[in-house]
Amino acid sequence: MVAVLVVAAVLVRTFWDRARDTFTADTCTFGSYEVDPDQASVAATMIGAVTRYRTELPTRAQVLVLAAAMQESKLTNIPAGQGDRDSVGVLQQRPSQGWGNGKAAPLTDVGEATTEFLDALVKIDGWEKMPAAEAIQAVQISADGSLYAQHEPQATVMAAALSGRRAAAVSCRFDAPTKVASATRVARQVARELGIDTPTATDARTVRVPGARWQTAAWLVANADRLGIDRVAYSGREWTRQNGWGKGTTSEAAVVATMATTG
Repeated sequence: MVAVLVVAAVLVRTFWDRARDTFTADTCTFGSYEVDPDQASVAATMIGAVTRYRTELPTRAQVLVLAAAMQESKLTNIPAGQGDRDSVGVLQQRPSQGWGNGKAAPLTDVGEATTEFLDALVKIDGWEKMPAAEAIQAVQISADGSLYAQHEPQATVMAAALSGRRAAAVSCRFDAPTKVASATRVARQVARELGIDTPTATDARTVRVPGARWQTAAWLVANADRLGIDRVAYSGREWTRQNGWGKGTTSEAAVVATMATTG
């Protein structure tokens, strides 16, 4: 009887795992908030642009730029011609108003769009202590600036996770990838978006980032679906696309990402 119950339990668990993989939508979680992997990737790029800005900025800047993007585009990099009027990109900046030096192309780069937002923000006296909606509206000059305020709680949680101030605070779940970037390409993107020079492709499937911290781990998780990353490990913790974060054996010496296999 006991053996029958054990077998039944295993079958139920197997069925549940397969059903979950089939019916669970691709999603990234930040506490109680959920976004899709593309939105998480955009947000990670924006936080990277803030942390590598030419001068060190208060963490408030991270919250403001994410809240602005949530309202303007729902964290989507909208191509030219698909936004309102001539608005472009994640922050819906208008070349006709001087953004992008009058050109749309630069604004389709999420990092550049974020940097231009910050360039305008830091010129505003006292922006650090302004209410979120007031500070963002001073930059964006939208029809109704009050709408930015509703996104501040989620932006605060996401900024803490993606900047690494909160460890292992973003987790993404998605189907097995059909396309996987090379480890070399991933290493280059980490270096470019986070402004660090230590990422190395140690073999065909492994990226190692010595000296990196939780922001790098968060970036890799947020971009895992796009790049085909199957595992991220750092400081005794390990993330996988199937199980999220759990215990691991990797030290604090480096963040390590393992690419998925296809076929």
